[in-house]
This record gives sequence, structure tokens and C-alpha cells, in this order.
Amino acid sequence: QLGIVESSDEVFDSRGMHELTDDELEKVVEKTRVFARVIPENKHRLLEILKRNHVTAMTGDGVNDVPALTGAHVGVAMGSGTSIAKDAGDIILLDNNFRSIVRAVAEGRTIYTNIKRMVAYLLSTSAGEVLVAIGSLVIGVPVPLVAVQILWVNLVTDTCMVIPIGLEPGEARTMSRPPIKPRSPLFSKFMLTRIVLTASVMAALALSLYLVFINSHGVEYARTIVFNALVVMQWANAFNMRSDYETLWYRIRRMSWPFYVGLALAIVSQFVALSSNMHSALHIYAMPSAQDLLWTTACAFVVPIVMTEIHKWIGRRFYGKGLRQKNTPRVAE
Repeated sequence: QLGIVESSDEVFDSRGMHELTDDELEKVVEKTRVFARVIPENKHRLLEILKRNHVTAMTGDGVNDVPALTGAHVGVAMGSGTSIAKDAGDIILLDNNFRSIVRAVAEGRTIYTNIKRMVAYLLSTSAGEVLVAIGSLVIGVPVPLVAVQILWVNLVTDTCMVIPIGLEPGEARTMSRPPIKPRSPLFSKFMLTRIVLTASVMAALALSLYLVFINSHGVEYARTIVFNALVVMQWANAFNMRSDYETLWYRIRRMSWPFYVGLALAIVSQFVALSSNMHSALHIYAMPSAQDLLWTTACAFVVPIVMTEIHKWIGRRFYGKGLRQKNTPRVAE
């Protein structure tokens, strides 16, 4: 009646557990959602079976729950429980509300995902700057960015954008994906290709703009264009990093005030750098033509977004990335 199970086949009477081997019990566990008439020894054995293929959590409040609380990957003791249960648990649920566990898992997954995005953002943008420098040396032209410009890009733009990425709200699929294995790498192979793609696009576009303007306007003018383009590409990369697989058009509907405040600060800072007396300190040309700035800024913003959207589409279309799981993770209560 409560909807915990759909049929009686999903209920197992644990009084017959001693008659089953571990392998037989494992098959039973995979299709069972409710274990009835469980004694402490049964709880511990069930957890050991579940731990073969799942990340397990155990809630308990009494002495008889201690073996299972200590044996689970995460032991959650009730705030109103016995002292020994609290000592055995990894987490104490102070409000005794199981919904708090779900909220905590969702928050933890969101934080973990945002940390990955922050690292991916910093790696891709930094690698793009490195590739720009290396590419210019290979081609045999003066380096597009001098030290103070690199410091400006890293300290001002990166700081304004990377912190809001860490404050992004969770995605709709946060609780529909299976738990991440504890020993799994920080980035999947697919996300590593995203980082390489982003860095390569940034470098290729920056060097292309540099070569176009260095021949027609000189080194200082070309450096100014590339300096501005790299900053704008980092803004575009920040938009891309708001989600691993969701489209930009879908993600942009999820309001994140820290992100847009950080973007506004970055835009104002860049405008001040280009239009004020700071150009001498940054070794850039005093306000290039509006036409050149507009079309290069548009290219620098649109091209990385388009390339990343294609990469996301490939992930969704051919690798099933970002799709909701048919079977949600098991939550044992």
C-alpha cells in the first residue's frame, strides 16, 4: 500500500536466509527490495553481499544495529539512538529524518561535480594559454601574451568565473545516476577529451587571430586582440562548464546568481583594462577599433561554445552520456 514494492516477489522472508549460500543469496538480493524478519546477523550478512556490487549505507539506532553500521561503507546513526550506535556510525542524523540523507547525498554529489568542473575549467584554459605560447614559438613569431597579460587573465578572469562554477545548482539527473566508485579517476576519458578539445580550440583561434592582425597592424595591436579574445574564450568556457552534458540552452534556464555576478565583474574588469590608462601597464594597444573588437569577440565567444555543444551532442548520441538511468540507485531503509 505504501508503494515500497510492486509485487510480493520483491519481499524476502529472512528466516530462511541460513539455508542459502552466499552466491544464492546474492541472486535473491538483486531482485529484493524488502527483507522481512531480519535479525542483526542477517543485516550484517546482507550488507556483505550488497558490498560486492554496490556502495552501501546503513541506518540504525540500537545495539543490534552496530555490526551493520560498522560494516557498511557509510553508517548513519539516528540522533535519538543509543550512544554505542552513534559511536559506530560515520554520520549522526540529528533530526532523525531520512529525507535529510537524500538531501545530503544530493548536496555531496553536486559539490563533487562542481569541483570537477572547476578543475576542468582551470586545466583547459591554462592548457590553452600554454599551447598559444608554444604555437607561436613553433611558428616563429613573437609570443602573443607577455607576463603581465597572463597574470591578468589568470588572476582576474579566472577568479571571477571559477568560483561561481563551484556554486552551481545541481542537475536534474543528480540523483538518477549510480554512485561513483571510490577509486574512479576524477575525469572520465570523455571529459579528458573535452579538456583537450577546449584547449586546442582556444589555441588555434587565438593563433589564427594573432597571425591575421600581426601582418596588418603590428605586434602590439595583435597582442591586444589575442589578449581580449582569450579572456572572452574563458567566459565561453565558463558557460560550457556549467554542465557536463546538458546543452547550454537548457542549462542557462537554471538561474545561478553567483555565475552572472562573476561574469559581470569579469566583463567590467576587461572593459576597464581596454579603455582606461591601464593599457600601458598591460602592454596593450590603446583601445583597438570597435569593429575589430566586435567581430573577434563574437568569434571568441561563439566558436568554443559551438565546438563544446557538438562534443556534448556526440556524448549524448553515441555514448549515452548525461541520460537518466532506467534504474535508480537502491536505497535500503
